[in-house]
Amino acid sequence: MMRMAIGVGFLAVVVLATSPVSAGKKKRRPKPPPKETPSEPAPPEEPAPPPEPEASPGPWADGVTDEQKATAQRLLEVGNAAFLDKKYGEALEQYKQAVDAWDHPAIRFNMVRCLIQLERPVEAYDSLVLALKYGDAPLEEAVYSEALAYEKLLLGQIAEVEVSCKQPDTKVSLDGQPLLTCPGTERRRLVPGQHQLVGQQAGFLTLTQDVVLLPGKEEAVVVELLPVGANAVITRRWATWKPWAVVGGGVLLGGLGGLLQLQAISNMDQYNARIATGCGGDGCEPDEVPAGAADLETTALLENKIAIGMMVAGAATVVTGAVLVFMNRGRTTYPDETATQLAVTPLPEGGATVRIGLFF
Repeated sequence: MMRMAIGVGFLAVVVLATSPVSAGKKKRRPKPPPKETPSEPAPPEEPAPPPEPEASPGPWADGVTDEQKATAQRLLEVGNAAFLDKKYGEALEQYKQAVDAWDHPAIRFNMVRCLIQLERPVEAYDSLVLALKYGDAPLEEAVYSEALAYEKLLLGQIAEVEVSCKQPDTKVSLDGQPLLTCPGTERRRLVPGQHQLVGQQAGFLTLTQDVVLLPGKEEAVVVELLPVGANAVITRRWATWKPWAVVGGGVLLGGLGGLLQLQAISNMDQYNARIATGCGGDGCEPDEVPAGAADLETTALLENKIAIGMMVAGAATVVTGAVLVFMNRGRTTYPDETATQLAVTPLPEGGATVRIGLFF
């Protein structure tokens, strides 16, 4: 009878019968109560002593040759040594190779321990599901109890999402990785937080959707694309008349400035005419200027300054209005683009961040 050493506790040893035994009914052992959830797993200094072998190899050993079991045993020993040295990455690789030779639940559980130490909860839970596939039968009692405790621990550190769609040939990706080709449904275990779904198909608008997953919760998402042009709405930043009203105001202001400039020119012409009549070709001294002529000059100069200011302001207003007209050009939008998006992202240390996005 060949025996296999497998970690127990945090690296205990499990001995598995690898050769056929006489038929007989296996004595069932009572299931121990679950341990309290460990907070910071740490391997002990030495492995625990081995328990008695199982009465029957069970379905996990069906079709496995002695050579495969020997290979798994050798790789397992190397992995155990690396685990005790806290070289969890190296130990994990050895355990993976051992599982390729013999997919035994106890080896799977050693992988769970490594993945927890490497802070990879999603992969740890996936391996734990396989480790518990046959219940407590292939595992020593202490290992099985520890596995149940880890199950509770890991469920609080991961989230699940179910993505479904019915439109044929729609391709859906999750966080940049292909997820499914519709119609169909896919489930994924992920770390909590914000993830991104993208749905694409020729002739349809690309859908990009943020999905926020909470620890220990499941989120169901239905992907449905809109055909190009369907439910399209022409939207603008402001009412159409508003930018044009600014342009019109600028034109009006500039026009009034031009009229005032003409009035200033007329008053200056009258002033020059009076000077020419009253003073002759030689001009006049300031105290000899004909009555009323000086007032015409003062008025003309003031009107000229005001007119220039109005024309400059009018031109600037027209330019501003033209910019607003450009900014207010029609934009084709769809219902999802005009919605307010609320995203709540949990924080590892507790609490959450809230992000609000308004698209217009």
